[in-house]
Order: sequence, then structure tokens, then C-alpha cells
Amino acid sequence: MSERVQLLSVRDDEAEIRVDGRVHTVPFVVQGATVHFAFAGEIYAIEIEEKSARAKARHRDHSMTAPMPGVVLKILVAVGDVVVKGAPLIILEAMKMEHLIVATHDGRVKAINCTEGELVQPGVELIEIDS
Repeated sequence: MSERVQLLSVRDDEAEIRVDGRVHTVPFVVQGATVHFAFAGEIYAIEIEEKSARAKARHRDHSMTAPMPGVVLKILVAVGDVVVKGAPLIILEAMKMEHLIVATHDGRVKAINCTEGELVQPGVELIEIDS
């Protein structure tokens, strides 16, 4: 069975793809100029050519939510820690790659909603930071 997969757009925390004529939304991860996502048990990597699409996709790199199902490898902060925007918070393994979850803003770590070794689902808020 041959599937034709086309990346239509990336926004916020989901990529819109077309598979054999049907449109689906999936969580994704950006590495350089490549969007990685899983669909129907397969892993896909698609190069982003359009500069505006790349900018939208990179925004996702700075979320404090899980981009796709993955395992929490290491929690780098504790509740009460003061962090600055861009500070590393968690290392997540998804799609055989390590992904760094960073602080989206300055503040104090209010809650950690995961544990090391835990499998987390897409969209789950891993860390809460008070402003």
C-alpha cells in the first residue's frame, strides 16, 4: 500500500498533512529545516522550503508541552527554581531523537507534571512557570 504524504502547514502545536487525498492533523517536531511527525505507525521527515512555514514551525520548539508521544529522559529543574526564557527544563525522547523543552518565559517553576521515565502524550503541559 503506497501512501502519498504532503505537508500542508505547521502552526502552533500541530502539522496539517494530506495522505492519499485526506487531510489529517498531527503533532510534530522541528529539527533544523525538517518537520518530523508520526502517522499510522510510520515516521516521516519533510523538508520545509517556504521561509514563513519554517518560522511558524520553529515557534513550536519553544513550547513547554510534549510535541508528540515521548519518554521523559531527564528533568533539569525543580519546583521553586527561578528560570529565564530559553532555559532548558526537560529532555524528552521522541521518534528516536532527544528534544529539549525550554522555558517560554522568565519565572519560577510552579509545577512539574511528569516524572523521569514517564511516557507523555502530545499537548501535555510538562512544566508550569509563574510569571
